[in-house]
Amino acid sequence: MKKFILLTIVGLCSAPWLSSASAQTIKKTPILGAIQENVMISGELIGGKSNHIIVSKAHEHPYSHQIVVPVIDGKFQLALPAGDSEAYMLIPEENFDAGFLRPFVVFVDENVYVTLHPSERYLENTTLGSPLTDEYHRAKADIEQRLSKRSFEVDSLWKLVEAGKVMEEEAAKRDSALGADYLTLQEAYIREHPTLVSYQLIKELLITNEDEHANQIAKQHYPAFAALFPNHPYTATIGNHLNGKFQLEQGKQYISFLAEDLDGNPVLADTLLAPKATLLNFWASWCGPCIHKARTMVPVYEAFKDKGFDIINVAREIRGTESLKALLEREQLPWSTNLVDPNSKYGVWTKYGITNLGGAMVLVDGTGNILAVNPTADEVKELFCGIGNRFN
Repeated sequence: MKKFILLTIVGLCSAPWLSSASAQTIKKTPILGAIQENVMISGELIGGKSNHIIVSKAHEHPYSHQIVVPVIDGKFQLALPAGDSEAYMLIPEENFDAGFLRPFVVFVDENVYVTLHPSERYLENTTLGSPLTDEYHRAKADIEQRLSKRSFEVDSLWKLVEAGKVMEEEAAKRDSALGADYLTLQEAYIREHPTLVSYQLIKELLITNEDEHANQIAKQHYPAFAALFPNHPYTATIGNHLNGKFQLEQGKQYISFLAEDLDGNPVLADTLLAPKATLLNFWASWCGPCIHKARTMVPVYEAFKDKGFDIINVAREIRGTESLKALLEREQLPWSTNLVDPNSKYGVWTKYGITNLGGAMVLVDGTGNILAVNPTADEVKELFCGIGNRFN
């Protein structure tokens, strides 16, 4: 199950669970004469070398927005504003730094106590005090259990491919069929369980998956859940992702956005479009595939920079811009326009429905009409030199 193992690392979490209530109590702090209630994520980290737990909303990319929670004498605690229940991901720092993102998902519907282990002991993680968390992990475990035999067979096939004993096409075919069946089971759960857990699964389909079938499942079921939970944060998040995904098509108008320059000044993208065509490069200093694809566009830029063409970098960064500036210094890309969406402040990637699996490139003309989505360097050249010499 090679294709879906990638999603497992960021999204498919199964573990044992317990159901007794946490002993933690809600903290109340008076603010301007009102009472602000907090809910607590607290717990202990068993084993490993992590001094912090990385926490972010599930399944939003922890490189774009995160809370760093200290681990003191093996214990950790985080207060979050009470309100609508949302799912969060917990990742031990050592696994986060190593790039092995197998987060443990916890719904903060009430105070929850988590016993967390390093990712290699992931199945030993437990929670106390969150019924939605229990439901989430039961749903995941049930689907994985039903597909476990076939998943093992597909994993074995990929190992035989690596050993040169099986054709890659055979493994890919079996893998694709397994992935389709996984989506079928997940959709069945969503259809039969109109709960926040299913709403979270819809969110995962959009944010961690580039499969068109997954997008269609999310699009089909979103209206019913939006009606059930009209004021829940998921409704706006999923709606924005869907708008971005289905607006981002050739022939449609690109989605305008605000971002910041490297000095922190807000900039409207509309003001930067080149006369004939602009390639919007949505990337980040932590996104290896994005950096590789940017390099492929250097010859294109050099060929057309004096003919009304430009490239605009739009980076999704956390913890300031130092990593981005170091990347720009190292890469020495010839175009100079660099924008940043710090800590997803402007929600640019969400507006464009970009998944956590990488960035995106969007080619637009001088008026913002989309010419191509994720084009290769050769495709950009073809558009410039194509029928009718449209860009000459």
